[in-house]
Amino acid sequence: MTAPVETSAARSRRRWVTFGEVVAVLALLISAASFWDAHQDHVRARQTVTRPALAAGSATSAPLLLSGTISDDRQQLTLHPAHAEQVIETQTLHFPAAVRPSPVETTGNPRLEAGWFEDGLRRAVKAAKAGRAHRLAVGVETSFVVDGVSHTDRAIYDIGYELRPRFLRGAAVELEGVSLVQGRVGGDLQAPVEARWAKQH
Repeated sequence: MTAPVETSAARSRRRWVTFGEVVAVLALLISAASFWDAHQDHVRARQTVTRPALAAGSATSAPLLLSGTISDDRQQLTLHPAHAEQVIETQTLHFPAAVRPSPVETTGNPRLEAGWFEDGLRRAVKAAKAGRAHRLAVGVETSFVVDGVSHTDRAIYDIGYELRPRFLRGAAVELEGVSLVQGRVGGDLQAPVEARWAKQH
């Protein structure tokens, strides 16, 4: 029995089937390459978003710590955050009621001035000896920004000062510096300020 003779039409169909398979494989490879490129773009986009977020997190995880620069006449302390990423916007300073009953608010110029509390402090510590170093408890509520995100810090600081005698006048209050007593205070700042003041005097 002789094998059937393959016609030219059958051979043509077989070639088209083979060509169709090749096209399908190529389409699959192109689709896979496109999927890989899209995946890589997604990964790069996530890394771009994540890195600044991690940087911001590292800056905000550190508590706000203030230091002070004393003016030449020792009448003002300019306050600075220890971390350059932290930018102070506003502050509210709470003093012991015996020294100054109302808080002081600053905007864009963080500082502490002796004139804000000098008279009240002289009256409150009139029995204190001039020329000695003393401390004044102050509650500081600070609004600051890190990478465009606003944060609030509430802390108790000690303000170092000295009473300098003046002829026929009350002693002058000269500022010495600032040091952190308690950070991240919750609730009302006035109560811990009063407690610290009572302990100091």
